[in-house]
Amino acid sequence: MSLALAGLVLAAAFVGLTVQGNAIAREIAGYRSDLVTDQAQHDALTVQIANQKTADYVRDKARDYGYIAPNEALISVQRDGQASDALARTANEAPSRIARWFAFFFGAR
Repeated sequence: MSLALAGLVLAAAFVGLTVQGNAIAREIAGYRSDLVTDQAQHDALTVQIANQKTADYVRDKARDYGYIAPNEALISVQRDGQASDALARTANEAPSRIARWFAFFFGAR
């Protein structure tokens, strides 16, 4: 009887160790997948940083902010005469500063 009881205790201990081992193996697999994901993200960021250090990228960003290089000029191209007429009409039809100020503080009346 004691031998059967000892066998059950040992079997329970082995089952517990197996369950713990499986849980640890799952955690290890999760950590490895996290490492692979983080490494891929690191590689992507490294490529992005290398691209942002190039002169072409810096020049394009400066142009996005409105800067121009020496010996360059900004040129505005107007496709037809209607746009300037519409702009002139809008400027003439716009309310004066005093009217806008009054409307802002006291509401439109």
